[in-house]
Amino acid sequence: MDPKRWKILDSIFHYMWKYEYIPSDLISKHSKIGLEKVEIILRDLSDKKLVLNKRLNYFGSSFTFKGLSLYSLWRLAEKDEVEMLGKLMGEGKESTVYNCISRYGESVIKFHRLGHPAFKKVREKRDYGTFHFSVLSVRSAKNEFQALNRLYGIVRTPRPLSWEGNAVLMELIDAKELFKVRLSNPEYVLNLIIDEVKEMYKAGIIHGDLSQYNVLVSEEGVWLIDFPQFVDANSENAENYLLRDLNNIIKYFKKNYGIEKNIENVLEYVKSEKD
Repeated sequence: MDPKRWKILDSIFHYMWKYEYIPSDLISKHSKIGLEKVEIILRDLSDKKLVLNKRLNYFGSSFTFKGLSLYSLWRLAEKDEVEMLGKLMGEGKESTVYNCISRYGESVIKFHRLGHPAFKKVREKRDYGTFHFSVLSVRSAKNEFQALNRLYGIVRTPRPLSWEGNAVLMELIDAKELFKVRLSNPEYVLNLIIDEVKEMYKAGIIHGDLSQYNVLVSEEGVWLIDFPQFVDANSENAENYLLRDLNNIIKYFKKNYGIEKNIENVLEYVKSEKD
């Protein structure tokens, strides 16, 4: 990747808020690279699966997930935030997670991915509007970074380190997902999780998608992760989201450990100091 290619990717990022496919003449104008050369490079970037080109009544280009993630990583590297990308740690429908070496030591970088392939479903679940996946993915990353900044030091979450594009750089937590662990003290762990939900609620935030898949567990305690869907505790239907979060966790512990909790009592406990 030479400087001209980075300039072209930067131009696509600049205009993606206004166009699904950015006209090549705008890319040329913004990057200050001749139009003919721009279109040659865009075809090369398409061959590398970094952009998707489309000829409408003009020649236009947009990011692929790979292209947006590479651009976001480059932005972090330009800020001297990330030194080296490591191994793939996990991959889901809405994100891909790697470990990395950053200026803070060993860290985690999470690349958000919305709109592939369940774009309609994503639009229905979240108040992001109707946009190209690139915009949705960047907004998702921004939401998570903002939530972590609000919660870190109050709730046990990874420390947020930096954010660019669809990439969030955060602290690496040496722990395992709840669903991968067979607990020797399940009721104690359940109570720890409920206490974290309570602290989060007091801070004005509801997770919005809490489950056994975004709780980390170790001998040192529990951590909550994955906050792109967070809900303001004072918003409409906030209690419904809170109730759903609590139900997800309580049902998991009942199914796997036979622990019974009255959901109304738990809800009252979580809200007790907020009200």
